[in-house]
Amino acid sequence: MRSIVRLENIGKRFSGREVLSGINLEIREGELLTLLGPSGAGKTTLMRIINLFTEPSEGRLYFRGKDVATLSGRELLEVRRSMVMVFQKPVMFTGSVFDNVAYGLKIRGYSRAEIEKRVREALRLVGLEGYEERSARTLSGGEAQRVAFARAVVIQPELLLLDEPTTSLDPISEMRVHGIIRRIKELGISVVLTTHKQHEAIALGDRVAVLKDGRLQQVGPPGEVIFAPKTRFVAEFTGMVNIYEGEVVEVSSDYCSVRVGEVTLVMHAFDASPGERVCVGIRPEEVMLLRTDVPLNPRHRNVLTGVVREVSPQGSAMLRLRIASGGFEVSADVPRHVAEKMHIREGGEVLYSLKTSCLRRLEE
Repeated sequence: MRSIVRLENIGKRFSGREVLSGINLEIREGELLTLLGPSGAGKTTLMRIINLFTEPSEGRLYFRGKDVATLSGRELLEVRRSMVMVFQKPVMFTGSVFDNVAYGLKIRGYSRAEIEKRVREALRLVGLEGYEERSARTLSGGEAQRVAFARAVVIQPELLLLDEPTTSLDPISEMRVHGIIRRIKELGISVVLTTHKQHEAIALGDRVAVLKDGRLQQVGPPGEVIFAPKTRFVAEFTGMVNIYEGEVVEVSSDYCSVRVGEVTLVMHAFDASPGERVCVGIRPEEVMLLRTDVPLNPRHRNVLTGVVREVSPQGSAMLRLRIASGGFEVSADVPRHVAEKMHIREGGEVLYSLKTSCLRRLEE
């Protein structure tokens, strides 16, 4: 898959303060890339650099293989017109919805007939047919966001940049916007979306890039970022609540043993030495509850008995259990129907396994 934009060692400083450092990233043709990170991570600054609103303090940005720093005049204008950015709080121009969506086409010199055709198609895409004559200043926040999407898509950009588009939206409006973003991607437009919402980044992204303090922590497919996080920050930010400090007690070619408090966990081998302090983790949905009325499978490792200290809903179909095994605690996510079938309750005893393949070493 070809890249549209490639960033090489991008850095940015404001008044001597480092906001971005060593950013190496590509945006691929036809993909939806999500930039995930907390407030202040540098997501918006990075988007403004990609959109050529802000110049980097160092590094190179390539568009379709061309170094944009070497472009000027019409070549640079064509690159700028190939990209469009929708901000977190879109500004509506004075006038009708039609006028707002048609603006980019008018300044590009399209005919009236072509403008009307494209505007109606764009409004249909975002579910706002019939809004053409409405005053743009009277729209709700969700409606204004959809008009901003239509205004961006109508010019048929190669790259659409969305800066936290659902931050201020209610859950129903957020779901509607997610549907619109997926339809935009189906048009062949590459999309970059910034968000601090882990569920949004995972649900929408073909790839997820995790940003912290202006530095990329990890870039990869959603499943890889969730289930094989490289750092403690990535693990925590994507929902790995079971994270422990431990000491390596034994190393072999196949396995490592790590002591966490009074519990010794067997993991797949990693590069370490006995006595070394390490950080390990496992996602709550990977904790496996075991039946006590059937013989224990000898393949199960790290089998523990514990008491359920807390049961809390995680949506309509999932429950989270907090299980205490002496001084060791783990959170486990289980389907509600499984918990009911196994008669899980607070104060009850459970048998569970932490699979060796699901335990991960995490870099600090």
